[in-house]
Amino acid sequence: MPEIEVAYLYRNAALYNFTMGTGGSSAELDSILVTVENPIRRRILRRLSEEPGYQLQLSRELGLSQQLVAKHLDSMEDVGLVTSMLEASPRGPKRKEYLLQKSVSITIDFAPNLFRAKVFSFGGAADKEEGSDSASLAAKLSDVIRSPDEASKIGPLAQVMAEVDRKLTKIEDERAVLLYLRSLAFKEAAKASGALRRGDRKKMLQYLLREQSEGVDTMSESLGLQAQIVGDILSEIERDFSFRE
Repeated sequence: MPEIEVAYLYRNAALYNFTMGTGGSSAELDSILVTVENPIRRRILRRLSEEPGYQLQLSRELGLSQQLVAKHLDSMEDVGLVTSMLEASPRGPKRKEYLLQKSVSITIDFAPNLFRAKVFSFGGAADKEEGSDSASLAAKLSDVIRSPDEASKIGPLAQVMAEVDRKLTKIEDERAVLLYLRSLAFKEAAKASGALRRGDRKKMLQYLLREQSEGVDTMSESLGLQAQIVGDILSEIERDFSFRE
């Protein structure tokens, strides 16, 4: 039956959502996107990613007026992307030094029947599975950091960064393939669900595939169906999937 096939695809799509689902808060994502949409702020962020800097220093290096730089630094400090501290100046009163406060990654995927946005912080240590590539790299990096000879660290650190970059590129390439496969699977599942006689069940199956959420109240509100109907359809889909297995 077509609905059994769709339920099977939904179950597999749900696993994908578990590993790639939305992180952080919507407000945090919106705040960061509003900030980085400005090209001048992106230039300042890129410069601060290299090392901290002062208003006048940033103004000269970026070829921007000091007033404009100050305006954007204040804006980014307000949303928590940038912080500042007073540092002693060799030629007069203390001056503000600006530096990045957050380490974040943002991904946004959208296509027909797909919208997923994710923001997460990587500023702190993360759990690493023993034997994983990341655990191996972490151990290698730890060995380099413990070396007492500072001058000898440059080469090994560059090697670690190059290996990390290669692995990130590989992950990104595979992710692009996975997104394509998911889009194709949904397209075929939607075609299969078109054979269903009950319009509300077809609507529910397509919602499940697209949103991958089983919250009855959320589905009821989004689809304009009574909560009881939503619950009954979910029970039917669960029975179908159990039969499939």
